Amino acid sequence: MSPKQVAPLSTTATATAAAASAATKRSQVLHQMVEAIKKGQWLVNSMLPTEAALQALFGVSRHTVRGALADLQQMGLVASQQGVGSRVIRRRAAPGYSQSLQNISELAYYARNTSVQILEVEDIALSAAEAEMLESTAGEAWCHAITLRMADGQSVPMGLSSVWVPAMSKKAIAASRRSGMPVFMEIQKLHKVMVNEVRQVIGATVADAGQARLLRCELREPLLRIRRWYFDIHHQVLEMSDTYHPPGRFEYSVTLHHGIAHPNAPPHAQAQHR
Repeated sequence: MSPKQVAPLSTTATATAAAASAATKRSQVLHQMVEAIKKGQWLVNSMLPTEAALQALFGVSRHTVRGALADLQQMGLVASQQGVGSRVIRRRAAPGYSQSLQNISELAYYARNTSVQILEVEDIALSAAEAEMLESTAGEAWCHAITLRMADGQSVPMGLSSVWVPAMSKKAIAASRRSGMPVFMEIQKLHKVMVNEVRQVIGATVADAGQARLLRCELREPLLRIRRWYFDIHHQVLEMSDTYHPPGRFEYSVTLHHGIAHPNAPPHAQAQHR
């Protein structure tokens, strides 16, 4: 559905944007799209115009349009699916920080408009319990780090993480501190490997004294807990992270699509759900 009154950037604005950085053009497009959604010019559950249509509408490049769409998705306003397009899912940005996930590459969005603080890094020999958690061997050399991540515009941390990597990947933690990008991306660059699979477990717990102090939340306040194991193509663990988020500071969105059912699945499991 096309917006009724969203105008292209004016001649003056377009000239200014052309002389400005790509980030400025992107922010201009993002602002206009947010306003259009807020005013109901693109309705909830409707599809946004195609990238080509948005390019023509705003007089900008495809790169700029894609960046603005990524920002909208991060804000929790749209859900995007490759080959299908972007659908409006709410009129106003979700509270706190929002992450929408459909594939491994989108885990990188977690770092967008955030900064990371490395609180502690230690070299460890895995205990039996740690080895079981990391699908490794007791006594093996690993590195453990504790990190805090802040979202732009928030005065309190959005998440507290424990991160484990094999000792040979310790440099990736320092690189993450410098770049602000997730550790798994720095591991990929360091070793020229790709994360092939991510196992994710989402649960809930309450803040202990140490977590409450670092997250600046109440003792025993409910926390969202997200554990992730990052595997290479040989199913070796490249990284494991255990992250805690207080209420109102982070929102997690997962889009599920109907796929091919297992041949032994019961008939009801093959029904499509919209």
